[in-house]
Amino acid sequence: EFVSMLSHDFRNPLNTILLCSGLLQDKEEQLPKEKKLVHFRLIRSAIKNMAQLLDEVSLISKADSGKLLYQPNQLDLKGFCHQLVEELQISSKNNHQLVFTSQGELREALWDERLLRHIFSNLITNAIKYSPTGGTVLFELIAQTECVTFRIQDQGMGIPPEDQQQLFQPFHRASNVGTIPGSGLGLAIVKQCVEAHGGEISLKSQLGEGTTFTVSLPY
Repeated sequence: EFVSMLSHDFRNPLNTILLCSGLLQDKEEQLPKEKKLVHFRLIRSAIKNMAQLLDEVSLISKADSGKLLYQPNQLDLKGFCHQLVEELQISSKNNHQLVFTSQGELREALWDERLLRHIFSNLITNAIKYSPTGGTVLFELIAQTECVTFRIQDQGMGIPPEDQQQLFQPFHRASNVGTIPGSGLGLAIVKQCVEAHGGEISLKSQLGEGTTFTVSLPY
């Protein structure tokens, strides 16, 4: 089943590459410059999607075999979150507003920056992807006595109740995503990265109102 789903997810970008490269080869002289640029952009996007899918499959495989490395180091957690939000704001082309807030005093602790990046870039990117243009995504950091809690809240389409329990399973996607692209691996990876920190992740969602993911990581 895993191989079948994986081959399906690879087929779409491969077909895009084959189609666009074929047109560029067969109709090089007839195609105007603007059309050529469109096809090159489509090819580049397809390659990027395939590379991301390979990275996700590699992470899932390592987690399933107990080889997902947890390498904690000193990290300015607030600074890390600020920088991540700035990066994702740029990549969203300012079609959404990302708002980061923090509460409480952080204790000194060790964190795995690579795994944290997987967790929060995935959750925030999803919040952007499933929200209407112009929507606001809230990213909160709440420092508590025993743990740090993070909340990512969007104003998107919401997740059907029947999908919520299965959402962290590899390749499972909500039934209402329509044609919005995705591999169905992102949240499975997020859960593995959260658990590598000894943490927990949960969600609350209402159809048509939005979704909130809550991640709690112990010190």
